[in-house]
Parts: sequence; structure tokens; C-alpha cells
Amino acid sequence: MGSLSHSRVLGVLSFLVCTFLPVQSVIYAYSDASVREPQMFDDLPALFGPSLPIDGMKGSLVEAVPSNACSPILPPPSLANGTSFVALIRRYDCNFDTKVLHAQLAGYRAAIVHNVGSELLLHMSKNNETLSNHIHIPSVFIGQRSSRSLLINFSYYNNSHIYLMPDYYFSLGYYLIPFIVVVSAFIIIMCIVMVVRCVQYRKRMRRNRLSKEQLNKIPIHKFKKGDDYDVCAICLEEYEEGDKLRVLPCSHAYHSSCVDPWLTKTKKSCPVCKNRVFRSDSDSDSDADGNVTNGEQGGESDDDERTPLLRPAPSFGSMAESPRAQQQEEEEPVAATGVIV
Repeated sequence: MGSLSHSRVLGVLSFLVCTFLPVQSVIYAYSDASVREPQMFDDLPALFGPSLPIDGMKGSLVEAVPSNACSPILPPPSLANGTSFVALIRRYDCNFDTKVLHAQLAGYRAAIVHNVGSELLLHMSKNNETLSNHIHIPSVFIGQRSSRSLLINFSYYNNSHIYLMPDYYFSLGYYLIPFIVVVSAFIIIMCIVMVVRCVQYRKRMRRNRLSKEQLNKIPIHKFKKGDDYDVCAICLEEYEEGDKLRVLPCSHAYHSSCVDPWLTKTKKSCPVCKNRVFRSDSDSDSDADGNVTNGEQGGESDDDERTPLLRPAPSFGSMAESPRAQQQEEEEPVAATGVIV
């Protein structure tokens, strides 16, 4: 349990370190002999060496001698009160890591490198990997105007102090753009999947429903008194003279206003016997495959799961005689002839 908590703490700390990097920092300078408000100077931290402490670093500013710090520089004043000193170093003539290392070897706690003839701020990068690994003090970069103001008004000899403060903030553009890209890609993929599924669903529904052209091929019969049709199985109302009946191939009849929405919006099968009203090529192929399989297994039966228990008469509706009645009529004369003999 303890190791799990420790790993969680490390994970949170690594996230915070990666998320809130000090991409910028500021210098607050104030004079002990003056009551005016501290001045603020923008700077950029170096890409090598340690970062500034979260609560900042207080120190006294001293100009390096020599000013470019390309060779060992003079140490800061030795004081018994433990004051931290910050070296102000001029740019050019050698690499940044060399300058900062010389300030560290001289006893400074931090280094400020200033630009020459420009206010452009730079991220100081390392030039020598081995050299930069020996640097243990933070360093920042400032413009020329800021360096002059610091040296004239806020140096150690003016009884002044400076604060090097990191500016930890959430880099919105750095993290928001990848987040938007990932979310957008996810949304696009989801939309594509939904569109594909909708198309597949519409195709499946189209196969299970009748089109207007297919519906028009099914005959309509005007009800007359004496027809064998009596009640619509959908609305349960008796047929009246002149009602338009849609007679399906299975000889079941319904009000056209009742069965048409069923056939075009629900299924293209009879609501009572479940027989297919119109068979497409795909239905024929699937039925053929099913019949071949059933033939190989059974060998005798051509019925499938959609075959009704009561076979409809092949003639129009229920107005014609069923095959069973015709067979009985044909058998009766044969029986009578046998009696006469």
C-alpha cells in the first residue's frame, strides 16, 4: 500500500513538473534606502542547470570582473551574514555554460546574462554536455536596458536586493492545441462510425420494407357485399361497401390505409402469416441457400421457418374454394360409382 501511494505521489509530481514548467521568470528589484515600489524586469531562464526555487531567490547583484566571464572571475564580497550574490555577466565572446560555470566557481549563487545592443530575450542553451552537468546554480537572460537599470540602481553597492522569481503558468497554446487535435480526431472517427452504421441500418431497413414501386404492384380490391372478407385484422373493423382492400399474395386482405404503413415502414411481410410480400434478389439468394442447406440435411421437406401452418389458397383471397374442398368433390363420384357396381 505504501509503495502504491509513493508511486502515485511520484506520478503527480512528474505531471506537475511537465505541466508547469518555468517558461518565463521575472526579477524584482528594490532598494533598502528607497521607499519606492520594487521594479520588475522580464527574463528567460536557461535551458541548463537547475530551475529557480518555487519561492524565488533573494540576492545582491554584483557585476562580474571580467564582465564577459569567459575566464575565471573575481569572487563576490565576503560577508558574515550569509548574503547570496548574483553575478551580472555580459553576452558574447564565449558560450553561456562557460560563463555560468565561472560564476559558480567564483562563489555566486546565481547568474544573470544580459544582451548587448538588443532587448531580445533568449533561452540560453548548453554547448558542452560535460560542462553543463557541473552547473548547479540557476541562470537567466535579460535585455541590455534592464541590465543597465539593475546595475545603476539596484546593485549591491547601492544597498539594494533583487528577487529572481519563476513564473509558473499553464502554457495554453502548448497543451491546448494537441488536446484539440486529439479530441477533433476522436470526434471525426466517431462521426465516421456513426455515418457508416446509419448507412448500414438504412440498407437493412430498406431490405425489410417495401418501396412505393413495390407496393403499387400489389393489387387493390374494392370490397363488395358477398366477399368472404369480413374484418380487417389490423384495425378490427368490419369491411364496408367500397372499402379499398390490399390483397397480399398470401390471400390475406386488409384496409390499404392500415397495411400500407406496415409494409413500407415496418416489414414487408404479412402481419398474420408472416409470409414475404415481395422477395428481392437478396431474399431469393438467401432463401435458396437456406433451401439447399435444408435439402442436404433433411432431403424431403421444402418448408422453412417462415412457412405458415395453414397454406393459403392459390386463388384470389378467400372467395375461391380451397384445394381440399375440390378434392372432396372429385372423390365423391368415384365412391358413388363403386356402390352402383
